[in-house]
Amino acid sequence: MYHNEHYDVKNKCPVDLELEITLLLRDYIIVNLLRDHSLRHFRQSLWILFIALIAFSHAELKGVQDLKFLTPLQQDYVGDISEYVGNAIMRYREVAKDGHSLFGFERTLGFLWQNPLTCGVCHSTLPALDFLIDNSIVTPGLEKIIAYFCGKSLAYEVCLGAIQEMGSIIVPEVMKFLIGPKYACSRLVGVCKNPHFKTADPQDYIDRVLSDKPDFIKDNDYVNAQYRKIAADPNPRKTVKVLHLSDIHLDFEYKEGTNAHCDEPLCCRERYGPAPTPEAAAGKYGALADCDIPVITAESAFKFLNNMDEKPDLIFWTGDSTPHDIWNQTVERNALYATKISEFLQVHLPDVPVFPTPGNHEFFPVNVMSYDEQDPFLKKIASVWKHWLDEESFELFEKYGYYSMPMKGMNNSWENVRVLSINTEACNGQNWYLISQTNDPGNMLAWMEEEFKKMEKSGEKAFIIGHVQPGGGTCLNAWSERYRALMERYQHLILSNFFGHTHSEQISLITDTKNQSAIHVYHAPGSLTTYSSHNPQFRILDIDYATGYPVKAHKYFFNITEANLGNPEWKEQYELTEEYEMKDFSPESFYNLTLRFRDVPGVASRYKWNVGGRPYPLSHYNCNSAGCMKGLYCTVRNFLNFESKDCRGSKRYDFRNNLADSVAEIALNPFLEHVE
Repeated sequence: MYHNEHYDVKNKCPVDLELEITLLLRDYIIVNLLRDHSLRHFRQSLWILFIALIAFSHAELKGVQDLKFLTPLQQDYVGDISEYVGNAIMRYREVAKDGHSLFGFERTLGFLWQNPLTCGVCHSTLPALDFLIDNSIVTPGLEKIIAYFCGKSLAYEVCLGAIQEMGSIIVPEVMKFLIGPKYACSRLVGVCKNPHFKTADPQDYIDRVLSDKPDFIKDNDYVNAQYRKIAADPNPRKTVKVLHLSDIHLDFEYKEGTNAHCDEPLCCRERYGPAPTPEAAAGKYGALADCDIPVITAESAFKFLNNMDEKPDLIFWTGDSTPHDIWNQTVERNALYATKISEFLQVHLPDVPVFPTPGNHEFFPVNVMSYDEQDPFLKKIASVWKHWLDEESFELFEKYGYYSMPMKGMNNSWENVRVLSINTEACNGQNWYLISQTNDPGNMLAWMEEEFKKMEKSGEKAFIIGHVQPGGGTCLNAWSERYRALMERYQHLILSNFFGHTHSEQISLITDTKNQSAIHVYHAPGSLTTYSSHNPQFRILDIDYATGYPVKAHKYFFNITEANLGNPEWKEQYELTEEYEMKDFSPESFYNLTLRFRDVPGVASRYKWNVGGRPYPLSHYNCNSAGCMKGLYCTVRNFLNFESKDCRGSKRYDFRNNLADSVAEIALNPFLEHVE
């Protein structure tokens, strides 16, 4: 831990940096955010973090080079800031003598706001923070402080590796935008009255998109009506099989016999040593633990698919190839995993067209991708996936990670059907590049809208594939609201939504913008990886060939426990509509299923048992209490995460239990427009 005793603000305020920063963060950022009125104090908390960073940065620089590498003007800025911070800390000590540190700190904050924190001071001091923090001397020190606290629960090298990977992105992004004077002074901390940015109201977007909604879909029942027509047809209907595969998370370093229950984010590797007991040992085919899968298990899935009597006509592959060792990755290594899985598909299913989409773990560092420059992973993997993409799709994918192309099968031509593969890094709340890319990153929503307009004119329909679920907790609310508006406006063109990310076989209703009618359904097939104690699983869908709508979903799984005992076998676990006694695959039927989750004991428990491929007996998944049943109903019934929380009676911003996502929603969520 960094420790500095010699910091001195003009001989007035000796400071133990470890103590002072800890006090500031503990007493205000942590404690105050846990209050019921946490949002009201969020701006103030950010200013305290800003002050702590200045104090640390100046101390670090003085201790190393005495600021000699700065220009005289910059040295003056630093000196003024240091005096200001020193006075603030002394004021804090003054009013906190009675021991009520939080109360005293709030009085300190009032002092900071009234004097000398004016708009002019903010604009003049924030540029100094840039060169104070974003340099080769201070940044490593900040990384070590964060790693120190992270290391209280994880291995220090794991924390430091992950933080160093992210630091090269987070610090510059924060410096150039979030703590840039125009944004920070007027919007983030609110000391300047003339804003340079304004929030783009999602309702304005929704109203514009829906302004020309055709009369024949006004009742938001178009898709349900198509399923009623399918059901009313007395003749046999041709169906075609489509494989949905996601979250493979292959691990080349998986080793049988190692500790499957280590204390780190990823186990079952040689570095964690042999298992202390036979029960804790990594098996030949995998482990029900925080372990990814060995090559033998991944390849067994592709061999099984190749040997099926009726092979899938095409494949939707919705991302995440790499293991979960996010602290020990590179672009080249991540591309190697995606390439290996591509080779499995080409060897075992050589004639089956594949429609791939990148996951959040594909990118390096994990979760982050800039839409303002060429992403190195996309450039590498585009060349591997080129034989699956047409020329136009390849060029768009290489640049942005999304594409649209006509759907083709191994044995069937799909006339007037397209696949829209979207890159959900545009809404990933852990994509730190979104700090500065504040309005439709990559212009993907605008691109989708143009694609839908062209499809409406040409009479085409589309499957949408991606990785992170729009509307879910990982996808930012402002983006998801706009996505939902497109789903409502173009509901008659969309055949289904297929995503991944959660490692669970899941469904979620896609509702209209008033959250009243179920117009579509989001589907995730579960993961091939065992990570989070799941059995490997995938789905094969029966698609009604005449309309393009899915009518059945067959769940296949690989029982890890049985496999490690000598019986490695892929087999069908159930068909979805039969498992839940549904009349069909329509949004209306899935809505009725959510009511049964809420009202009929046993249904919610069975769903929770199924989502992970039934790794343990049903008795482990008791969800028969009113609270648990309602919780599942709220999650599946509501498209937006905020609406799910409202349904459960939870806070939209939960700083106590979900600090990272709450901060991301506040900092990254609103779409912003420049005001000059």
